[in-house]
Amino acid sequence: MLNERVSAAKKIATELHDAEDAIDETMIRIARLAATLPMARRDTNMSAIVGQDAMAKVAHALAAAGDVRQLLTDAHLALTATQKQVGLGARMFGAGVKPPAAALADEGSNDHGTASVPFAKAS
Repeated sequence: MLNERVSAAKKIATELHDAEDAIDETMIRIARLAATLPMARRDTNMSAIVGQDAMAKVAHALAAAGDVRQLLTDAHLALTATQKQVGLGARMFGAGVKPPAAALADEGSNDHGTASVPFAKAS
């Protein structure tokens, strides 16, 4: 039973990090687009009115992507609590950079500066 839980946790960790990486990549691409639009307008000597609706929509898309990223990080913290509930404690599921221990404690994480990384990337 423990092996099945560990295996499931590794799969969840991999999928979670893939999703986090995907939203980061999406935000990078939207931010590049958001920078390119006004540069193109300026470089072509167009009025500030030209493309304003599109620029506003791209800015809104970037903000929405930020909301999605926040939801994923909230899910990450919730999965840390779930990990403890299913008896996996602070097992390491791969290496990764952790936020400061104080931030994790404030967010309800069970990782209080130990060497383990809950639901980190699976190797």
